[in-house]
Amino acid sequence: MERVTVIGGGLAGSEAAWQLARAGVEVDLYEMRPQRGTAAHQTDQLAELVCSNSFRNATLETAVGLLKEEMRQLGSLVMSVADAHQVPAGACLAVDRTQFAASMTKAIEAEPRIRLVREELTELPSTTAILATGPLTSPALSDALTRVLGT
Repeated sequence: MERVTVIGGGLAGSEAAWQLARAGVEVDLYEMRPQRGTAAHQTDQLAELVCSNSFRNATLETAVGLLKEEMRQLGSLVMSVADAHQVPAGACLAVDRTQFAASMTKAIEAEPRIRLVREELTELPSTTAILATGPLTSPALSDALTRVLGT
């Protein structure tokens, strides 16, 4: 399989890159920070949690708790690192944000099939790609996406 480009080093992008690498696929993971910051991020770490340190309810009687358990069973990096950096939060899974992001970054950087590229993409790649930039997509990439979709 050809290399896959993953755009965005947040939770979804980091997890997608990790799962592809685990499946034997070479990945280029693009993260624009620190070259280009956002209004919400404070570091250049991957998977930085910016709004809350909570992954919400963790009990198996809830949909979000069941999803977390399914992710664990499928070898989720996010869940493995979250479990390792859990802090008390009642029925919720909450983490130490600093340690969580640092461990996510370290794991991605150590994975030989992932090439972490610290630059902003301003155009969509012509190769197979996953766009995982979320609400903090840079204006230039957002404009490129609008041109491709026509809306």
